[in-house]
Amino acid sequence: MDKLKLIKTIVVILTFLLVFGTLSLLGVIYKKNRTPLPRHEISYNLEQPRGSGIADFKTEGENLYILLKNGGLPDRLIIYNRNRAEIDTVITVH
Repeated sequence: MDKLKLIKTIVVILTFLLVFGTLSLLGVIYKKNRTPLPRHEISYNLEQPRGSGIADFKTEGENLYILLKNGGLPDRLIIYNRNRAEIDTVITVH
């Protein structure tokens, strides 16, 4: 009977160590993968009138699509080429 009690105790201890070790390993992996992304501050001159605001934007490849509102002009979509650092097209939305 004492041998059975000893085996049960060993099984419980080994199970605890296995669970604790697995959770510790997962915690270390999670912390290493949580490294913050580097911040890049980029400035684009869109040459728009004062009061213009960006309503929405999307990047696709080398182009940046920007929906602008207000500024005394109708709503407009600007297609900005980031590689050449210049505006490709301005589409006015009426």
